[in-house]
Amino acid sequence: MDPRRRRFVMIAVVTLVLFILYTWTGHPSSVSSAVQAGLDYFMHVPDLPAANSTLGFGAIVAVSQLTSTRRNSLLLAANITELDVTIPDQPVWTDADVEKFKTKNGSLITRGSAMAWMGHLNVLRWFLDSGLETMLVMEDDVDWDIHLRTSQVPKVAAAMRTLLTEQRLGQPSPQSSREKIVTPDQAQGYWGNPNDWDILYLGHCGDMFKFSQWTNETEIPRVAVSDPTLPSPEYMHILTRRFLAEIGIPIKTRVVHKSISPLCTFGFALSRMGAQRLLHDVAGSEPEGGSQAYDVRILEACRDLSFRCWSANPELFHHQDAPSEIAIVNAKKGKDHTAHEHSSKASPPGIGVDSEGRLQGAAPNIACGTRGASFWTQDPETIEYLREVVGRQGHCLRDQHAEDMSVWPHL
Repeated sequence: MDPRRRRFVMIAVVTLVLFILYTWTGHPSSVSSAVQAGLDYFMHVPDLPAANSTLGFGAIVAVSQLTSTRRNSLLLAANITELDVTIPDQPVWTDADVEKFKTKNGSLITRGSAMAWMGHLNVLRWFLDSGLETMLVMEDDVDWDIHLRTSQVPKVAAAMRTLLTEQRLGQPSPQSSREKIVTPDQAQGYWGNPNDWDILYLGHCGDMFKFSQWTNETEIPRVAVSDPTLPSPEYMHILTRRFLAEIGIPIKTRVVHKSISPLCTFGFALSRMGAQRLLHDVAGSEPEGGSQAYDVRILEACRDLSFRCWSANPELFHHQDAPSEIAIVNAKKGKDHTAHEHSSKASPPGIGVDSEGRLQGAAPNIACGTRGASFWTQDPETIEYLREVVGRQGHCLRDQHAEDMSVWPHL
């Protein structure tokens, strides 16, 4: 055989063998990358049963005005992923309500932020009247991944149960003992005993901090879990990507940890004790000296007021890239010129919503979101098809890479 041909055949054979070995052993997984990174707080979580329709909480509750054009899209997304979302009736807030809510000493809050804050307080009252022990609160412009109920939440909840069990025992467990999943019965709740936590930040615009704050695992307890449904770094928001790299989190890995500086209330859970403290002691009205927003006050509760708060990082819920209800209200009052410009360009019936009620844009850090034009339908047979193929089987029918998160200006 000609030497050049022999060399070509040898190269082809070696290439084929390497390809077969690579295919047989599988692609490098997030589990191996986390182990290789030396995370002593990594926990292997096997496939677990899907969460129930309220994700293990007493209820999923949306903060939404009666006239919100975002409800149809929210409820369709919940239908596709088989979530049971409750929307309590919200009063039509008046100028008198806003003035009563604002502090008389150094108010900083805008009308839109005050109305959004009062909407959250309305949900707190509903929850405390319901007799439930826990609830997940979401805002009506948030999106979540199609794997939320079937894969993401079971893993994050398992990590949370492990953390709370370790806290109750007084010290972190050795990594070897984390191979055994703490069951809901053992932990006295799907998310652990609700008497042991106040707020769970599952949806936020960042719980970001300096690496120096992350070095003490005793002070900041944490558990990392593999999550192949997370977007690759190049498709994450650039700030999230940089932050995760700075604190040494491998790709396709999510960390559940004691909250440090969480901001935004896109999707957060409350225990009964946490809700009572918020409503009656901390956030029942604008505090003296002023506050700019409800989520800022919640951050202060976690950071400064001894609330027991935990965060999932990266988040499970994020709002879509559209102006908020706060911006809409302020624009109507002439307080937000940018939002007013958006309003003049948006199609009816509102900012960031097309004529069918579909939210425009995408949500950062969500690989395959459930909202937007790709899944929009009102046909019962199509909805059932989407529930089976998208919600249960987890097939993404939209372009996961349509948005380049690296160029997004904000979270």
